[in-house]
Amino acid sequence: MIAGVLVLTLLLALTMGPFVWRAAADRREERALRVRAEIHAAALRALGGESFVAVQVSAPALGRPGRVIVAAPTGYETLVQRVWPRVIGLVPPDYELIVKPAERREAAELSRAA
Repeated sequence: MIAGVLVLTLLLALTMGPFVWRAAADRREERALRVRAEIHAAALRALGGESFVAVQVSAPALGRPGRVIVAAPTGYETLVQRVWPRVIGLVPPDYELIVKPAERREAAELSRAA
């Protein structure tokens, strides 16, 4: 009797476990998309419309917090400076905010590339 209950419980866990795991992952992704929409809207309001500021959000995973990345191409760093004070208040506590500076290439690297 107990062996039958254990087998049934094991089979139920093996069949339902992946569905429960996927549902939890979908909820995390949906929340990340909502966070991205809120932060992108705040950036649009701060800058008065579309710009070169990119907002990327990744959902939290096991042992890793979610991430909000705000970046702009070289030469448009001032846009990120204008946006991030409004963005910082919208980042949830279990997410980390990363403000990426644009990568600057040295003149020597550019002359070698050309």
